[in-house]
Amino acid sequence: MPSKIIKGTGEPPLEVVIAGAGVAGLEALIALDRLAGPRVRVELIAPEQEFVYRPLAVAEPFRLATPARVPLRELAERHGAHHRRDALGSVNPEQHTLQTTSGRLVHYEALLLAMGTRPVEAVHGALTFRGPDDVAAFGRLLRELESGEVRSVAFALPERAQWPLPLYELALLSAAHLAARGAAPIAWKLVTHEHAPLEAFGERASEEVAELLQGAGIEFVGSRQPHLAKDGLLLLEDGDGLEAERVVALPELQVPYFPGVPRGPGGFIPTDALGRVRGLRSVYAAGDATTFPIKQGGLAAQQADAVAAELAALAGVPVERRPPDLRLRAALLTGSAPRFLRAAIDDPDTTSTAGRNVLWWPPGKIAARHLAPYLAGRTGVAGEALTPLDDVEPLLGEDPETAEMDRRDALELTLTMADMDATSGDYESALGWLEVVEKLNVTLPPEYAERRDEWTRARLRSGAE
Repeated sequence: MPSKIIKGTGEPPLEVVIAGAGVAGLEALIALDRLAGPRVRVELIAPEQEFVYRPLAVAEPFRLATPARVPLRELAERHGAHHRRDALGSVNPEQHTLQTTSGRLVHYEALLLAMGTRPVEAVHGALTFRGPDDVAAFGRLLRELESGEVRSVAFALPERAQWPLPLYELALLSAAHLAARGAAPIAWKLVTHEHAPLEAFGERASEEVAELLQGAGIEFVGSRQPHLAKDGLLLLEDGDGLEAERVVALPELQVPYFPGVPRGPGGFIPTDALGRVRGLRSVYAAGDATTFPIKQGGLAAQQADAVAAELAALAGVPVERRPPDLRLRAALLTGSAPRFLRAAIDDPDTTSTAGRNVLWWPPGKIAARHLAPYLAGRTGVAGEALTPLDDVEPLLGEDPETAEMDRRDALELTLTMADMDATSGDYESALGWLEVVEKLNVTLPPEYAERRDEWTRARLRSGAE
């Protein structure tokens, strides 16, 4: 069927295919809608029905949060796109076509490869934490620790695991969880190839994280390469071994082979600074599947924004096209107040920023310019314009202790309102206040995570009466 002509231009819309519905794919979809609108027609090809807010999976074993799930059809339709439940099989760049795994042939004028990666075991014998699928296994480890059956744990980060933050969160959350339950002392270790804790964020942030580890009783073992967990030991690549009854590790990320798509070192897709796949015309890539060495949702989103600008320009929109000024942003879950970390990729030490105060808004786990506001405000009015994510600069001369007291006061007030509404039987409003707390604090305090479950059940009972 011929494309509709864009009113006032005499031209049909640019046919764009986005393969993959992770952070990069969805960020590009929303950004492209805002930049180009009807000048593009987007087809989103992904096998999933939902986008899962995976960064909060680390909090799920502790019942601090439940990863949100967003229906892809709803998100795509809201931004003028069509979601096809299928997966990329191969690409024919000469014919500007791709074939899906179901055998369907799809034509494109521009293609964004945002399929992400496949997590595989990096430390044999360890509990590999890949995300939601491993929450139950980690929960069993917590119960073994609470009962005293296990007395030592090593959290292991080999160099092949390209994003370290979830491992630090699992370690800090575990230590806080067991301490709150009065468990017997546990020997915690965090063993990593990094020279300093979360060194990608620069010196100031690294020092902040080092203090957190020390305060939680977690021994930092840096500049080591974890290799194998066996017989109560974590064996290192240099032949040494560290005592650890259990080992928790992050996975290595691999990119499946797609015929027609170039492969760089490790099988990742080579791109230039604007996301253009080397050697292919009108084909772009963003996110974990590219050769960029750090695999993180916020960086994937920044890459996707640059690609969206390129695609909008192809569609005839006068937009600024330039390589992204990449910034790392992360909300580190600690078991108490989260720590917000930020640094520029090209100069992390000079730009390193860390603390309890929010450094971007909305302050979610995924710091994406367009996707983060959608996730934070998607329960609002359909079509409502949302302010894009932006950085919040610390106030000069601001007293950190005063700022922390103000943050705590705001949280306490919000939690008080939730308790008052629950006491009066207005569980809908009480749960709404808890959503506000999650926006302010990323996760709920442990006791309110339990109350949320109680209030949810009470709301269901009251609705059934």
